[in-house]
Amino acid sequence: MISGPRPWLSTCATAGTLARMVTPSGTVRPVMPARACVPMRNAHNSAASDQVHPKIVTAYSFAAKPRDTETKNEQGETVPPRELSGEIDPESDVGKWRASLLEGGDAGEDALMITKTADFSNVLIGVADGVGGWTENGIDPAHYSNALLYYATQYAKSKGAVPTPTETLKYAFEKVSQDQNVKAGSSTVCLVQMDAVQGKLISANLGDSGYVHLRPDPDSDEGRMEVVGQSPSQTYGFNTPYQLAKVPESMKQPGSLSNRPEDAQLNEEDLRRGDMVLLMTDGFLDNVHCVLPPKEALTPDAPKRAELLQLLDMLQDKHREHWSTRKQPSSVIDEKQDFTNVVASTLMQYARLCQSTEEKVSPFQLDAARYGIHYPGGKVDDIALICATIV
Repeated sequence: MISGPRPWLSTCATAGTLARMVTPSGTVRPVMPARACVPMRNAHNSAASDQVHPKIVTAYSFAAKPRDTETKNEQGETVPPRELSGEIDPESDVGKWRASLLEGGDAGEDALMITKTADFSNVLIGVADGVGGWTENGIDPAHYSNALLYYATQYAKSKGAVPTPTETLKYAFEKVSQDQNVKAGSSTVCLVQMDAVQGKLISANLGDSGYVHLRPDPDSDEGRMEVVGQSPSQTYGFNTPYQLAKVPESMKQPGSLSNRPEDAQLNEEDLRRGDMVLLMTDGFLDNVHCVLPPKEALTPDAPKRAELLQLLDMLQDKHREHWSTRKQPSSVIDEKQDFTNVVASTLMQYARLCQSTEEKVSPFQLDAARYGIHYPGGKVDDIALICATIV
């Protein structure tokens, strides 16, 4: 169990290198529930009719770290936070698109997207994490990440089918670079295309957001999930991820980081019915172990399953028990959609708990230790999480 409350902190980056660092912050913002992105089917639909062709059900959840209410200057004096320019105009296309996804909620500097074909057999999902160091230059970090995924969404819609992550990322990057409303900024990004009919997953990941690909163990009576794929993290050093960037000439400095879509790590994996894909920003990945840590970080009595898998085991058991008590008939799609909703919401809530404690060794803590940095417990950050299940 997680215990011991920890003050919430926000993450930002140093202006020169755009490497993230940690600074004090304010009050916790409310968590929004998971959103289902595939309509629930009526109870009279049979499971058999749902299973003619494989489909992908999706859900997403998000949470923002606290906003700074005050900060300190070089003399240590308390001053109001810096006013930001280039914030997202609520009446702009990007602003309206973002509002339709968040429905009044707040994802902070993170962004997410989901596009799908009409038969739900093919989806393109994505997350992006705006680098917070731009606040030091008076730039809203959320604008770049949201504009990037807005243009990715528009490109997918214009194609009438789900395009590859590579071509989508190139298009979105060029559009943001040309968008006069986006003054400056940078972002990590991960795009994943899932084709349930062809049984293919194709991904493009740049930075330290990423995905985890899970599959039911055929030797497990309970259908326990195992990790069969995971995107590698791309960093220059501790807490310094690869990032797409738009840097005006007046802001360019020696050591500033700026990557291009061609720098993204490309992966291709097989997909099967029953597979689940989790796509997350580093607000989750820095706080929850998706695979077992190195042996030297484990105690003799440590569990033999990774933290993420233990959580999914528990959710499977609880959901199976709950679903068996339902009196109304339901389809396989209904059940899988409900479980996908539960996974998206619960994992995000759990990651927030992990962020606020020093009692649990986090992936971020282990990474800091490799660089000789003592940082106990979790790291407070925005979270954007998408869960997709093949039915």
